[in-house]
Amino acid sequence: AGTEIVRETLLGEVRRLMPGSFSEDELQAHFANLPARYFEVHSVRQIFTDLTLSHRFMRLQLDLNRNPLAPTVIWHNEPDRGYTMVSVCTWDRTGLFSKLAGAFTAAGLNILSAQIFTRNDGIVLDTFFVTDARTGLLANKTEREAFEEILEKSLTEGVEFTKLIRKRGAANPMYQAVEGETIPTSVVVDERSSADYSVIDIQAEDRPGLLYAVSHELAELGLNIALAKICTEKGAAMDTFFVTESQGGKVESNARQKKITERIEAALKSLTAW
Repeated sequence: AGTEIVRETLLGEVRRLMPGSFSEDELQAHFANLPARYFEVHSVRQIFTDLTLSHRFMRLQLDLNRNPLAPTVIWHNEPDRGYTMVSVCTWDRTGLFSKLAGAFTAAGLNILSAQIFTRNDGIVLDTFFVTDARTGLLANKTEREAFEEILEKSLTEGVEFTKLIRKRGAANPMYQAVEGETIPTSVVVDERSSADYSVIDIQAEDRPGLLYAVSHELAELGLNIALAKICTEKGAAMDTFFVTESQGGKVESNARQKKITERIEAALKSLTAW
């Protein structure tokens, strides 16, 4: 009941922010199509941003001059917090997270954290908190435009991310951990801490392409990412992926868990060769 009250309160507050061009149906659908956790971690402002995104996205579906697979994106600088917030809306599909991660990296942006949600109607609403990978500052205009261009291309016709990311790494050798420190790589598949998902915990030295390489490997393994907790600090990447098998359900067998661990470790090792 408590969750319902919070939801109703949020719905009322978002309704007050809505311009007249938005319909009550859109608002109700947005609230009905998302899990309880979405409303626990999002502010009214973030929910309204997502509603605006999905409103624009659905309008674009009616535009015959635009590819229906093209995403909509909203940027918001948070100078007090030292990062840029990027909200992305598109249709859900296999390997989507790796395309997003690849596009950020190729555009020269570093992902500090991410919140990913899929509505029941197949619309994905992802929020990323990013900085300029080279300077640690807010995302600039060039990087924003590059991200949108690369992402749209990857969703509509395809992109060779490895090539783009290698090029970015070569142009940006400043990317390194604290001098002299090496962070040991650790990959653990945990079956116990969540009732619905297999939890994959990864710790490694952060480097360009890490998130892309890991999420691409998860897609290749046929795993769906339901939730990602990305944390990057002091040259260390500590990432947690909540996943299910493509048909739904947790990763059951030990052999399958072992295969996932080995494949991710190999993907992380291959990054050093990029």
